[in-house]
Amino acid sequence: VPDGTTIPENVLIGVMSGVPRNAAMQEGDTWLGSPPLHLPAREVVSGFPEHLTFAPSRWRKLGRGVVEAFRIAAPHALVIAVGYALVLDAMPLADAGRWGAVALDLAVGGVVFGFATFFLVALFKWITVGRYRQRAVPMWTPFVWLSEAATNMYEGITVPWFLRYLRGTPWLSDAFKLLGANIGRGAYLDTTDITEFDCVSIGAHSELNAACCPQTHLFEDRVMKIDHVRIGARATLGPRCTVLYGASVADGAQLGPLTLVTKGESIPAGTRWHGLPATPWR
Repeated sequence: VPDGTTIPENVLIGVMSGVPRNAAMQEGDTWLGSPPLHLPAREVVSGFPEHLTFAPSRWRKLGRGVVEAFRIAAPHALVIAVGYALVLDAMPLADAGRWGAVALDLAVGGVVFGFATFFLVALFKWITVGRYRQRAVPMWTPFVWLSEAATNMYEGITVPWFLRYLRGTPWLSDAFKLLGANIGRGAYLDTTDITEFDCVSIGAHSELNAACCPQTHLFEDRVMKIDHVRIGARATLGPRCTVLYGASVADGAQLGPLTLVTKGESIPAGTRWHGLPATPWR
């Protein structure tokens, strides 16, 4: 969103989308794509009470505050504590001039810490959230708070300290499988941008290039919507592609860089697409 932009009330700007000129936007508009296209209508989730969406009680605010405080503090506290412990452990070796032992001590400690962060976050996810499934959940509920806490810990400690070093290797697929994802044999993954792992299905020998995102959830109207993203066998997603929830990419399909597949869309087998939103690539 560039400086000088004024967005009216109840306007939705879609994923990866540009923002139209101020004069073009009106209250209640929906815009998607780059350049932005005006959508005359969109799916709106209704039926949830106000105290779960826009007017939470004090107790719900307090509950969310506790979870938010934990998810903000926990990753930093863990990294700082382990960092100090590793340095204190290595200091006697440094004082003795045993620099080879210092390097080995820090290297082994870093590897152990990386594995520990992964299994810690995996355990946290399975205990607090369980298995993700298709659902719509209002924002002021414990499920959403805990899901966001699990995502924050995953992105805050597991990705930078462990999973980013597995990008492009077969072991990244194995790690995602332990978190609940369904990934076929020989899939190439150069991305860690997966959150609702159980809702992601990737076929055998598919390629997800740098910073691709099977986007299995969005927040709309203060409601967290979760659905599956299915990618077939031998499909190719170019760098920074996003496939929204409810969409599928069939076997052998190809998406160019920065392509957006909108929710509920089906990309046919053996076809090539690009753009925001995706259009046939000829």
